[in-house]
Amino acid sequence: MARVLVAAAALVANADALRAPVRMSAAAPYTLYDLPVSNNGARVRQLLYYKGVGPEDVAIVSPMDLGGLRSDEYLAVNPQGKMPALACRDEAATFGESDTIARFLGGKFNDRNGPGDFAPSAGTPLAFKSDRLARHHDIYLAPIQGCLYKASPKGQAYGLFPTRAAALAEFQKQLGLIEPMVDEAGPYLCGAAPTQADCALFPTMIFAAKMLPLFDLEPAFGPKTAAWYAHLTSGADAVAAKVYEEVAGSLDGWEGKGRWSTIYGAGLRDAPEPTIFDKIVAGDIPSKKVYEDDLCYAFEDANPAAPVHVLLVPKRKDLLTQLRFASDEQAGLLGHLMTKVPAVAEAAGLGDQGYRVVVNDGADAGQTVFHLHIHVLGGRE
Repeated sequence: MARVLVAAAALVANADALRAPVRMSAAAPYTLYDLPVSNNGARVRQLLYYKGVGPEDVAIVSPMDLGGLRSDEYLAVNPQGKMPALACRDEAATFGESDTIARFLGGKFNDRNGPGDFAPSAGTPLAFKSDRLARHHDIYLAPIQGCLYKASPKGQAYGLFPTRAAALAEFQKQLGLIEPMVDEAGPYLCGAAPTQADCALFPTMIFAAKMLPLFDLEPAFGPKTAAWYAHLTSGADAVAAKVYEEVAGSLDGWEGKGRWSTIYGAGLRDAPEPTIFDKIVAGDIPSKKVYEDDLCYAFEDANPAAPVHVLLVPKRKDLLTQLRFASDEQAGLLGHLMTKVPAVAEAAGLGDQGYRVVVNDGADAGQTVFHLHIHVLGGRE
């Protein structure tokens, strides 16, 4: 009963926070809470810059002015505690989600002088082309962009992807799938003028161009996508140049503070000398394969300690030399390895027989190859 009362009190407190008055700009009818580093917020800022919407109409305010993303005052604006968020004085409304904000403000200010159509009529070719590109960004890129910069996946969903490397591969795949949707003539994604699609994708492409090389990857831009990005970063588009300076400048600040120094595949790298297991996975040393998928490889032990003795190894070591060094970064991979043990045992012919699963940790425990591996042993009568 006490727990129920505590939970109820917490709900009441949260509700009170959401009902609290929201502090807005004194002059502007709209207040956008955002920071320069936010690619989702930059989507909205880029639209406003194209249409020449100034602080008298939309004030851009840091969430820190309300005490930060987790403060009660900011959560009253956006209960998700994320950027951007918009407070609307005359409509007496507050909401988050960059797509919703961009479409709302695009409709409000589309008639202003300035290039671009940010509220095309539904059912028109321009609306179709712009919407499908913006939705591609929101559904397939934005949910996993954290793999580019989060120090650990803890608290940052990678969706169905158990490792950062798998999420990066998917991110690259989705970058490539932009290409068929890009207008042939350009120079913008949907033709001669910017749209919601350009505002949605350009800030995230800045992220991709700045961050993927830190993982020894080049953005998987097709020719038309690359030409579009080159145009927006050439200085020919003053608004895009301003957005680039805001976002890229903030990312340079992150890098200067060592943001990627603790991220596997970027600042943290495996020793250049491969282990024997790296060579087996690469095919440089022959092995008797038992099981394989995108993340792991199982093969017969050359010096078996049981009638059936199989080694299951991750294909990418990523500094995981011993179990004791495992971190949140490898939680998905470790879970994947363990869930594949039954498939390895089945493939090795153990069927319904019992078997042992062993991980030796350190030389004192008998570990001889410092590339994490699981022993699957069985077959004795």
